[in-house]
Amino acid sequence: MPLKLSSSPFTRRIDKRVAEFVGRRDCLESGETVVVAVSGGPDSTALLLILSRIARELRLKIRVGHFDHQLRGRSEADGDRRFVASLCKALRLRLATGQGNAATRAKRQKESVEDAARKIRYRFLGCEAREAEASAVVTGHTLDDRAETVLLHVLRGSGLSGLAAMAPRSPWPFGSGPVIARPVVELLHEETVRYCRESGVEPRLDPTNELPIAMRNRVRNELMPSLREFNPRVAEALARLADSAVTDEDFIDRVAKRDWSALASATRERVIFPREAFAGFHPAIQARLLMRAAECVGGDASPAASHLSSIVAALDKQTSRVSLPGGLVCSIGRQRITISRAGGKAREGPIEATLAVPGKTTWGAWTLTAREEKGALPKRIGKLEAYIAEAAVRGQLRVRSRRPGDRLRPLGMRGEKKVQDILIDAKVPVEERDEVPIICDGEGVLWVVGQRLAERAAVRREGTMVHVSARRTRRAGKR
Repeated sequence: MPLKLSSSPFTRRIDKRVAEFVGRRDCLESGETVVVAVSGGPDSTALLLILSRIARELRLKIRVGHFDHQLRGRSEADGDRRFVASLCKALRLRLATGQGNAATRAKRQKESVEDAARKIRYRFLGCEAREAEASAVVTGHTLDDRAETVLLHVLRGSGLSGLAAMAPRSPWPFGSGPVIARPVVELLHEETVRYCRESGVEPRLDPTNELPIAMRNRVRNELMPSLREFNPRVAEALARLADSAVTDEDFIDRVAKRDWSALASATRERVIFPREAFAGFHPAIQARLLMRAAECVGGDASPAASHLSSIVAALDKQTSRVSLPGGLVCSIGRQRITISRAGGKAREGPIEATLAVPGKTTWGAWTLTAREEKGALPKRIGKLEAYIAEAAVRGQLRVRSRRPGDRLRPLGMRGEKKVQDILIDAKVPVEERDEVPIICDGEGVLWVVGQRLAERAAVRREGTMVHVSARRTRRAGKR
């Protein structure tokens, strides 16, 4: 039987509140395409109804995503899907559905069922967002959800990022992806229930209630009622705390993003920081850099505050190793800090970039400056600079890390030598060898920075040459 939607003075007030909140908090952007996550429970159902009614005002393009975690019986799950489908039909919205076994993933990855369900759900929603070219995934988190999450993070001893829970608009939680928008995060759950009722819709039993999340249920059913005896508006108070933390988090993340660009050498398999430079940062920036490194390498791995504290504390030791969630490990060597997969093999080649001539090229912890010069070689050439005959260059000059089998004929020598042997002879620590810049062209290695220049790159007579100077990034003092 088709749904017959209705409205009331209450639903119209809620529509106005949400539209004003979206504009005040920049929760949604005018004209953007969004994927709305709808489980069929009252919160997400109310969310979809509200957005459908204010979509024209906000110029939103709406797609709907429904995901089955396979935690309910088949008939209940099918009922959820049919309900969401009928709602989308009534609202003339396109629906995408997906399913995954949260319990199986939780067992395989040694995660809680709640975490596993969240990860596979967001993976589905992220894929749908890419398919729809949507810039945001919209969720039905309410004020109650936000307050409970803040309390859970407090109980677990979370840092500032835990207090900054469920911001109205926040980055994708697992690496790159669309933003997450929460337009009804100022509404109480009881308001979403009433909204559905006065819209003529009877939502399904919220599927999240089927998750074995004992801690959250105790916070919801025991701790929150007790706290309301001290402050009847405790949910609003916790939301204000979260908003304050969001402001501070945003500032710290902006600083960390800038420092990441200057400091990190990153591939999908590992992220490397120069130890001396990293140790000079304020602990708040160190924590953000480590979190970003874990996301870069591990995708949905999420180190806790305790893991980050262990890494920062280990900086006082000469070398150390800290295990992280998601099969990651942080190795602290004498010269560098590496976040990588424990025992994993690299999934992509060494870091590589085109050398700007003229210009500056940032490569990991190094800055390389290159320019063309003419005339004779200077009498003194520093260890971290080289002059390469332009006529010897084949193709573009590039900078990269060493590769298996790399070799060159060093200037002044008759035979070839492996780059690996050059680094060993120079007593470069094993954990640093991949971070030595290699200048090369289409034929191979021209200069192992700070070590050896290739015979074929040598300037033999006056003419055009490329002068390359290298400088390690160094920072002193805390930020």
